[in-house]
Parts: sequence; structure tokens; C-alpha cells
Amino acid sequence: MPTSPPLSLRQVRAIEAVAQCRGFAQAAALLNSSQPVISRTIASAEKRLGHPIFQRGWDGTEPTAFGELVIRHCSNARKLIARAEADIFALSGCQPGLKQFLRWHHLDAVAATVRYGSTKLAAEKTGVSQPAISRAISDLTDYAHQALFRRRRDGLEANAQARRLASLHEELWQVLRLIGELPSAPAHGLIGRLAVGLLPFSGQDMVAKAFGVLTNSHPDLRLMALPGSYDMLADALVRGEIDCILGILRYPPKYAELKEKFLYYEDYALVARHDHACHRQLQTMSSLRDQKWIVAQHGTPIRAYFERLFEKEGEIPPTQTCEIHSFNQAEQVIINSDSIGLLAYSTEHLARLRPELGRVVVDLPDTRVDIGMTTCRADSPGEILAVFEQALSPFLPTSAGGSPKR
Repeated sequence: MPTSPPLSLRQVRAIEAVAQCRGFAQAAALLNSSQPVISRTIASAEKRLGHPIFQRGWDGTEPTAFGELVIRHCSNARKLIARAEADIFALSGCQPGLKQFLRWHHLDAVAATVRYGSTKLAAEKTGVSQPAISRAISDLTDYAHQALFRRRRDGLEANAQARRLASLHEELWQVLRLIGELPSAPAHGLIGRLAVGLLPFSGQDMVAKAFGVLTNSHPDLRLMALPGSYDMLADALVRGEIDCILGILRYPPKYAELKEKFLYYEDYALVARHDHACHRQLQTMSSLRDQKWIVAQHGTPIRAYFERLFEKEGEIPPTQTCEIHSFNQAEQVIINSDSIGLLAYSTEHLARLRPELGRVVVDLPDTRVDIGMTTCRADSPGEILAVFEQALSPFLPTSAGGSPKR
């Protein structure tokens, strides 16, 4: 057995608490500690292991791919301690309080004293002073709320509770030693996280396809697709909570520190249920004014285009009846209602429109809209993002060969 544990039990508790609460402040409250203490504890664990365990994420603190493996072992350790507490309660009828206070030196002292029969021999065999052994046993006796040894003329006799704690010592070692053996790099592929923000109302099926490729080639890469509004995603990108945004480009982006890269273009199109009355004759925007509409929320390029269409006809833009942030859900609502939707489609996507939908024949001006990727200027193109772009490339529409509209 190695002479020092891969992590202290204090670090184990902090790691699992941060993972459970998704934040340092919340973990501190759970452990009745302070946020600076929890932060220092996690930092010391990461320094010892040589890899980050947590990173700032979309909705709080999230584990890295390496951290996921560490947390799994920490969770198993907590379960072992809880099981030992239950066993000791069953033996004595007295509930111990180990989870909050247990330390390695407590278990080291009990295990050695159980094995050698006295604190003197335990001290000689372990190289720890006898007073330190005695103090550790005394502290653990207080936490267990019951005696662990009976005094004999020639030493100490362990009761069943002490033997259970000695077996816990071995069980924890077997689980937590594996943390020290975790590979610094995956068996193959990249390790880390890729968080892609998805803007609504333009089709991004290619992201799911690219993620499928990455899952096969980089199994230790943590992949996240996060839909949201432009303002929400842009703020998250600046804060480092996501790695890029995919969707309609803004020209210019919200913040100067963001940059945009054109990937392909889509075209705005009106669609309605295949048997909608609007398909029975040619339409104009004026004739469609009183219809129910599915359009993106205010502040989006699609909504601005929608309002310009009616203003050009001298009409007041109709009130939107349903606001949805998901492209697929928007199509589904259109299929199941009398609404007309304004969505953006690639040429290929529009050619294979769902059979439940039909394109509304209206002469729309200037329909092209640029789709691309937004990233932070300050960030050098990382390997993970480069690999994502490479995986995305085969699934881009043929309009990827076009040029940005600007």
C-alpha cells in the first residue's frame, strides 16, 4: 500500500460537493464551510493530480472530462463511508458521524492498532509517534460516538466497530488509489469539453452529426449543445462558459472581443401545414397579414426581416401569436396549427421539406442570410474547436462554397 493517499478525504468531500451543487458557494454551504476554503481545497487537489477537475460552465461549475472520472471515484468513496456508518449503527445502535470529519490519519491509526494490538506497536510499525496515534483514535472515537477498543494488560482489543473502520480503510484505499492511476491523456483522441451555443430558427442538424463523429473518434471529449438567445449565448461566450456560437451572423457581433466566421448561407422561407388554405392561391404579405404567425422573438434578424416585409407593403406587422426558440419545435407547432412560420432553410433542407409542411408561395426580397460560427478574438484556435470544425465540414450545405452576404 502506498505511503500517501492520492487525495485527502477532505478533498474527496469537496470534489463531490462541488459536482453535486455545480458551484463552490453552494458546496461550501452544504459542507458548512466557506467558499475560499472549498476553492483552496479543490485547487490543491487539482495541483496534486496535475489536471483541472472543474471548469466554468453554461449553468455553473462543471467537471472536465478528467474530472468526471475523479468524481466517480469520490462518489464511490462517499458511498463506502455511508455504508460503514450504517454497519456501525447496526452493530451498536449508535449513529456515528464520520462523513464530515473523517481523515486518513484517523483510519491509518485505527487500522494499524487493530493490526498490531497496541498504539505502541502501531507507532513503531508506521513511523508515527504514539501520542499522534492515540490522539487520532481518541478523535475518531468522538466522531463514532462510541468506544472502539477495550484496554488489556498488554495493549488494546479492537471491537467490531474498530474492525469495521479498519476494513473501511482498506476499501477506501482500493477505490481512491485508482485516481492516482488515471491516465493523463485518453487512450485515443482528445480530452476536454466542447460547448456549442445554438441560435434558434435556423437548422443546425449538422451539429448533431458532427457530435456523432466526435463521440466515435474522441470518446473522452465532453460534448454540449446549448440552445439559447443571441444575447444569452454571446454573454456566455465572453465569460468562457461556451466555446462558440453557431447560427445567423450579426455583422457586427454584440461585443468587440467576438469574431464571426462565415460557413454557409440559408434563405428565409414561409412555410405552413401542407393543407393550409394559404396554399390554394398566390399570396402577398398584405393578404397574409391576419394569419397566425410563428416568428422568432424581437431583436433577432428573422424578426427584423419579418417586420420589414410588412412595412414595405405599408402594413403594420402582425402580433406574433407563438414564440418558440427551437427550430424543430417551431416546425412541429406549424404542422399542428393554422399558423404560418418564417424560418431559414438551406437549399437542400428546403428541397426535402417535411411532407407535413408546404412552402407558401410569396415573392420575398433579399432572402439570403449568413450562417456561421462566432468565437472569442482573444482565444487562439484550440485543438478541440479545430477538430469540431473539421467534423462539421462534411455536413455543411453546398452553399458553404458561397460568399458571405454582409
